[in-house]
Amino acid sequence: MRCLWCVAVLVIGVAQGQERQPGQGVNFYTKDKEIALGQRLALEFGQKTTPLDIPAASDYVRRVGANLAAQFPGGWTYRIETIREERGGATHEPTAFPGGPIFVSADLLRTAQSEAEFAGMLAHAMAHVVARHWTRAATKNELTMGDPSEGRWLGAFSEARADGNADVGMLAFQRGAEREADYWAVKAMAAAGYDPSGLASYVGRVQAAPHSGGAFETLPPRDQRVKAIQAEVRQLPAGNYGAGDGFARVQAEVK
Repeated sequence: MRCLWCVAVLVIGVAQGQERQPGQGVNFYTKDKEIALGQRLALEFGQKTTPLDIPAASDYVRRVGANLAAQFPGGWTYRIETIREERGGATHEPTAFPGGPIFVSADLLRTAQSEAEFAGMLAHAMAHVVARHWTRAATKNELTMGDPSEGRWLGAFSEARADGNADVGMLAFQRGAEREADYWAVKAMAAAGYDPSGLASYVGRVQAAPHSGGAFETLPPRDQRVKAIQAEVRQLPAGNYGAGDGFARVQAEVK
């Protein structure tokens, strides 16, 4: 079984080397099955959260999400909700599920210092969807562990955490997925008119430096991550990115 997974990794690497596209790789889930799974998981998650009852904030978040969604390939339908609870770990990353449901914590609106920073974190979460990281992780789990259950991998990309008992291979996959999500987020941000350096700014300011978790860290090291994002930004054509005037007003309401 492990040899089969080695072949799978090789196939993924060759595919990415030929033409980098989001969502490539071995995956036992059809798109319809993935969407149905995400809807069920999002329903369960939503029952444990409280909607943010500030219409201006919800409208703003969905408007930014729609601008970004138009830049992502794959035809996914994003359903974005704004909630009161903090469920995105230390970086306040939006909680996203297979197929498109995304929950944005009010704490992200409070913590971001600009529209570009906010858009960067939302784009990162949406990139997890388009890259199909959950079902690819589930497929990896089944190939390596012979375990088709969803519970083992569900928390991997929805609530970042370090777990000393976690599978090291799965954590390595997760860190790679975070880097891939950063890559696609930068491209979507620029195409949508948001300054892509906002993602690097937010990560560099909010993500904590690595601690003693070592191999069990769920995010790539902060400084390495920031440098990788900045390198991708430099590869983009020069652009004129406007600063939206809606973020400051919404942030003030949320605060």
